[in-house]
Order: sequence, then structure tokens, then C-alpha cells
Amino acid sequence: MNFRFLKNKIYVFMLFSISLTAQLYANELKVGFAELSITPEILDEWEDVNKDAQFDQEIDKWVDGNGNNQFDPVWMAGFQNKRAAQGVKDDLMAVAAVIDDGQRRIGIISADTIGLMRKFVLSVREDVPEEWGLDYVMVHATHNHEGPDTQGLWGPGFLKSGVDEVYMERLKKEFINALSLAIDNLEPAQMSLALIPTNPQTPIKDKRKPIVIDDDIRAILFSRPDGAIIGSLINFGIHVELTWDKNLEITADVAGYLRKGVSEGIYYDDQLIKSGLGGTTLWLTGNIGGLMTSGPNDPIYDPVMERMIIKPSHIKARAYGYSLANSVIDAYHAGDFVPSSKPSITVHSTEIELGLENFMLSLGTLLGIIDTDLKFSLIPPFVRYLSEVAFIQLGDASIIGIPGELYPEIAIGGIENPEGADYVIAPQEVPHLRSQLPGKINLMVNLANDAIGYIIPKSEWDDDPPWIYGEEEETYGEVVSLGPNTGPIIHENIVKLIKESKK
Repeated sequence: MNFRFLKNKIYVFMLFSISLTAQLYANELKVGFAELSITPEILDEWEDVNKDAQFDQEIDKWVDGNGNNQFDPVWMAGFQNKRAAQGVKDDLMAVAAVIDDGQRRIGIISADTIGLMRKFVLSVREDVPEEWGLDYVMVHATHNHEGPDTQGLWGPGFLKSGVDEVYMERLKKEFINALSLAIDNLEPAQMSLALIPTNPQTPIKDKRKPIVIDDDIRAILFSRPDGAIIGSLINFGIHVELTWDKNLEITADVAGYLRKGVSEGIYYDDQLIKSGLGGTTLWLTGNIGGLMTSGPNDPIYDPVMERMIIKPSHIKARAYGYSLANSVIDAYHAGDFVPSSKPSITVHSTEIELGLENFMLSLGTLLGIIDTDLKFSLIPPFVRYLSEVAFIQLGDASIIGIPGELYPEIAIGGIENPEGADYVIAPQEVPHLRSQLPGKINLMVNLANDAIGYIIPKSEWDDDPPWIYGEEEETYGEVVSLGPNTGPIIHENIVKLIKESKK
């Protein structure tokens, strides 16, 4: 027998086995989740004497909790100025997911804040250690209107920022800590997907014509080989604001109840109504421009309480959040989640330049109320802002990162050019984005990596009278948008990223 020949054969076989094992390991999907509290500390108590949900030191009573002879507020974001928090209803959370296919590793952070400017997002990325091997980090704000001001627009006055820099530093630290924990929690996972209809008893309302609503739940579920749930990504488009503008308690609102319901179960007064799926749930806000919400006069039905709820409140936020959770839980038990075999990750992102044509936002930025960087030009638009769009392919799922609040018409079609619009033009943002996205399911994440306000179809732009659709006054949207060309630029660049991914 030729022992040298046999020895070489064994050696080659061992190398092949090692190579095959490495290849199998490289193609193995791993995920890790983590969540940390980002609830701000309420230092001073106060009484809203005139019940206007605004702190006025000359009218309202307050207690100097830390003895420094000054009122130390947590200014709440999303509605009027001077809305100082009185207490905490439930914790705000930063939820992180890290996904690794053996070749690429991405991180997603979702935080219960109103919005996070790109300058802050870049500072978070800069603090991520290189040895963690993260190829891309998406930082997302749930657009929570019941938490602290993280943009500067909702302080004690129009020209005074509501941002607490100490809190922002803490926020960044907790984001990094959450990513670190998620990496530590990485484990082999299987992935499944579902497109889930919402309950018609908890509808979304579109507060601006044309009435176009992108109202399905899009879910990605990660599980262990034994079927136990590790975590989930839930994408749904509604303003996180159902406790509305008179609420003075910190709360994660709809997003918090959705997360709790899916992970822990649906509870009413400590009584379990329906078991959850387990794991950690990460909320991703969908297309909410045009003002997708359930407003202060919009009824929803609570099947547990067996009554219609109209007025804004914590119980309304609970009913809506749990309704979403219930739909996800039912879809899981009905077998509606479809496995995605051997999912791999690709990431495409690009920096985009947008004209800042909104005078008041320009002024706020120049005065330092909004902490961000601008570019200036001698030709229009004279003030320019750098933002970002992203496209992530994750097996049979795709995830789009959108830096503001996208009008659903741009996502699913239905753009109009109504009488009274400032531009008499055909729709510019065509074809609609969902028609261009590959895969079995696509998640469109608003407030991803930035918070630039509303992204409005240019043919629906209306900054000057006469107002569109015969309205008697200006419709809300343009006042918190960078300008009329924002929509076309974002649409164009997302389509480019999608085409790049197919090459």
C-alpha cells in the first residue's frame, strides 16, 4: 500500500472538511438583541395650575427637587413648547438588534425619541469600536411625542432649545451599550417573514388629502432551532402620540405597548389576556407623512374593555398598541410567517444633499436651536443639508432607511396634483417605491439616521394660497419640511440604491 499517497488523500480530505465547515459557519445567520432604559430623570415636580400643559413659572407651582434654586425640566417633544414632564408612566427604551450572516454584520438601534439628527447619528457611529465588526449601523427614532426633546424644537420658547446635552450624552452611551450587549447575545437563528393586516377596529387616519394609507404590519421574526423566539422587527406606520398634547407623563406610548404585547403578552391590570411570543421586540416606524395617526377625536375599539375609546389617554395608546401586538401574535399562531432560507446581508447607503428652503428651520439651525451642520452655496438653494438614505437586503426581506416622515403616496402610489398646488406638474416620485423593492417583504423605516421632517410629493406641495382641496387655511406639512424638492431627491436616490443592489 502506498502510505504516502493515502496520507496525502487524508490530508486533502481534512482540508476539504475544514473548508466545508468554515463555509457552513460563514453562511450561518446569527442575531442578538438587547434593550436598555433611556428614561430621563424627573428632578422637579410641578403643578399645572391653569391646565394648559405648559409650564409657566409665574403661574404654575413647582418643587425644587434638587435644591439648586431653579426649575430643571424635561421638555417633552412633539406638540407645543413649554410642555414639561411631571412624571413617568412607563420606561422609554433603546432596543438594539445585531444581525450577522458570517460575512457582514449590521446593527439596528430603535429609541423612544421624537427624532435624532444625522450629526448625532454620525457621532454614535464614530463611538462604535472597530473590532465589533459592524459594517453598518442604522439609528432609528420611533417618533415618540411623549418623551424628551432630542431635536431642540420643543423647549421653553420658540428660540430656546429643549435639548439636554447631558441626556444626549447618556443616550449615545446607552446606544453603544445596547449594541455591545446585542453582540454578546449573538446566537444562531432562523428567520421568517409576514405581511399582516391590521384590525379595522383600530384604524389609522390620514389627516391630509389625498387619503392614502400604508397600513399593513411588516414583521421579521428570528427564532432558535427549537422554535423559541429570539426577537422580532415590527414595522408599522403611525405617529407615536396617542396620549396626545395634554399628557405630561413620560411614556413609550403605542410602540411600548406593541413591544410588551408581542414579547411578554397582553396584560390589563396585571391580568394576562393573551400570551406573547417571547424574545425582544424592536419597533420600526413606517410611513407616517401626511400625518398618519389616531387623533384626539378618532374612535378605536378596545375588545377587552368592550367599549369605544375616543379621547387621548394611556388606555387609548394601550388599546392600539395591544391591537397591533394581537395581530402579530395571531399571525404567528396561524402559521402566516414564511421561512427565509439562508438569508445573507447586503448594504447600500449614500449621502444626499438637500436644499433647506424652509426659512424657520434654517433660522433655528443657524441659531443653534437644532444641532446640525449646514452647507452654503452662492446659487439656489443657498442653504444645503446633508442627509442619508439606505437599502439593506436581508434574505427575502428588504429594509429602506428614510431620513424623515414619508408621505405614503410616495411609497404605494396615489400622488395627485390638486388645484391650488404651488406646482402644476405631473407626479415626480414615480414609480412608487414599494413596486421597486425586491424580496417577499419590505420594511420602510422612517426617521432612520436623521429627522428632516415631512417628505412631501412635489406635485402636492402647497406653501402659498389658494390652498389645496379647497382648504381655508394652510395644511400641515410644509411648515416642518425642508422644501419641495426633498421628495424627488429622496425618491431618486432610493431607486438608485435599489438598482445598485441588483448589479
